Amino acid sequence: MKPLSILILIALMQTLFGNEETNSQGESFLSQVDQVQTSVVDDGDMLGFFDRKREPLPHAMRNLPAGSSKPKGWLRELMAQDLQDGIVGALGELYPGIKADDLYRTARRGGMEDIPEMGDLVLTGEPWEKSIMWWNAETIGNWWDGYIRHAFMVEDEAAMARSRAIVNNLLASQGEDGYIGIYKENLRYQHTGSNGELWAQTTAFRTLLGFYEITGETRVLEAVENAMAVTMRHYSEDARNPFELENEFGGVTHGLMLTDVCDTLFRITGKEQYREYSVFLYKSYSRFSTNRAFNDLRYPFLLERDEPFTAHAVHTYEHLRSVLDAYYATGYPELEKAFDNAMHKLELCMLPSGAGHGNEWIAGLDADPDVTSTEFCAMLELRNFFTSAAQKTGDMSYADRAEKLTYNAMLGTRNEEGTAITYGKPDNCCVLDGHHHGDHEPSPDSRYKYSPTHSDPAVCCVPNYTRNFSYFLDSMWMKRGVGLAAVMYGPSTLATKVTGADVTIEQETNYPFSDEIVFTLKLSEARAFPLYFRVPQWAQTMDVDAKGAKQVREGEFLKVTKTWKSGERIRLRFGHEVERIPFQNGESYLQRGPLVFAYSIPHREDVQKTYKLDGFTDYYCYPEDRSCEILGMGDGQEKTFRFVPSKLGDDEAGSVLSSLPRLDGQLTDVEKEEAIDVSLVPMAGTVLRKVTF
Repeated sequence: MKPLSILILIALMQTLFGNEETNSQGESFLSQVDQVQTSVVDDGDMLGFFDRKREPLPHAMRNLPAGSSKPKGWLRELMAQDLQDGIVGALGELYPGIKADDLYRTARRGGMEDIPEMGDLVLTGEPWEKSIMWWNAETIGNWWDGYIRHAFMVEDEAAMARSRAIVNNLLASQGEDGYIGIYKENLRYQHTGSNGELWAQTTAFRTLLGFYEITGETRVLEAVENAMAVTMRHYSEDARNPFELENEFGGVTHGLMLTDVCDTLFRITGKEQYREYSVFLYKSYSRFSTNRAFNDLRYPFLLERDEPFTAHAVHTYEHLRSVLDAYYATGYPELEKAFDNAMHKLELCMLPSGAGHGNEWIAGLDADPDVTSTEFCAMLELRNFFTSAAQKTGDMSYADRAEKLTYNAMLGTRNEEGTAITYGKPDNCCVLDGHHHGDHEPSPDSRYKYSPTHSDPAVCCVPNYTRNFSYFLDSMWMKRGVGLAAVMYGPSTLATKVTGADVTIEQETNYPFSDEIVFTLKLSEARAFPLYFRVPQWAQTMDVDAKGAKQVREGEFLKVTKTWKSGERIRLRFGHEVERIPFQNGESYLQRGPLVFAYSIPHREDVQKTYKLDGFTDYYCYPEDRSCEILGMGDGQEKTFRFVPSKLGDDEAGSVLSSLPRLDGQLTDVEKEEAIDVSLVPMAGTVLRKVTF
């Protein structure tokens, strides 16, 4: 569709139908997105402490390079399925805009006339729609990031070749001055309102840095550093503030996540300029309030400890990393207090599944497993905050949270074949029918379905899904002193160096669906160093069998030290009990180890859209019984449940997701007031489900 025809169509829709009825975003999005201030608020007088001397705090651990850990067992099978037969590999065909829109090179943006074809997205001329100029930078950049990491982690030759082509095209877009981005010269760094300058660079640079760390190609690192130098020259204390604008609708504040790039560059190069620039970005973001819908984490707002989060959930959860980065880069007690207040606010958002709620907006609501849904983008950003917080603070409760969120809420959005995910989903998911079901009458919302693209609201959750396990794997192991820390568990192979020796550690396990992990070490030379094993808060016991090693409890780790030789094995076994955990809605849920268990509701599927690629559809899910209405949990009924392990052994690579463990016990039919026998399964194995009773 040509740009002129888009504008004609917009005008016609407004004339015939009005905005709200035809816009594919739904009522909730439209009522929240435009909170632009009538006049820009300058809070610079609250930020004077940034001028004081900085005393950076040491990080408790150090991230290893991207790609150091690769999946094994059920996790490799899932990632390979997603890449070769599922949405990770197919998104470029399912959403042709990814291939057609070469926005970093030949289709850069110079004005509204450059808005591309947007698939099923219906536009009506709202002010926020100017942001669509940059939307594909998010879609494409995040998909590139996840696709490339998948390709190398599962060692798919065709996908690796395609990844190199993606990177080569991106590098070829770099101007003589070093610029990499989506804007023509008439707009570049000259924005007065909504834009995606820094956000488009963030998604591209995260992609390039991941590729660099995996392949070691220094030309890629040099390109990113040269591009960053351009941005740091145009946006700085001595130049422009990128957040001082007349209006903005998410892209500008997404751009704060250039702090991710700064964090990675500082780790790789050790150059202080990147850590300093991260602080500049957070300070600049905190100074001006333009649109309240996207800036919960501004310093002035964080001082309001008892005011709940209200903004766009993805922004809120990703910006947690920026606050933490700024605090650790400066050591300022003001930022320590701000971060503590943010954690206080976050608690009100947490669902039984481990997710923070927000299917677009948090809206000041307390988490409710029936009413407050969560979207995949929000889950990914919160999980990546948890792993970053674990790395910097050394507080392993963040790692517990990362595992719980990943293995329950996040896996619980994917269909069994990897051909679709949900965009928005509540913990208690009784129906998926294109409507939000809450306290009032159901309201239309296209996010509530399974889809391989979700192109009617936005193609954002599927690209972020591609980044899920690749980023999770990158945080499984971290450097702790001269040793290595197992921060999170799962089937994988780590390859790294310790005091000059090549070290490989394999985790053979079906964790989290089993209780035992066998670690096998391979070393080029014998080496003495400690291994640290996280002791999860939910583990009643954790036994480690390491022949001849010294074992000492050190905080939230078990420190295991000896001179390790190639071929040695360590066996770890958790002792878990079924726990009944009360929730603030007056109900309870059952958790065993990291797994939250749910009643899987029988359902039927109703296809809403087909794609040119066979096997990919949008579809609704309808319940075939009344479980959501009638199931409850009486006093003491949690004691009736016994754990039935998966039939698949830890040394087998079959689909553990098709042979999940379960809890067998009794719940109550509240209408008949009688106990009934039920089986509960991990949330990862559910479509429709009931989690709280």
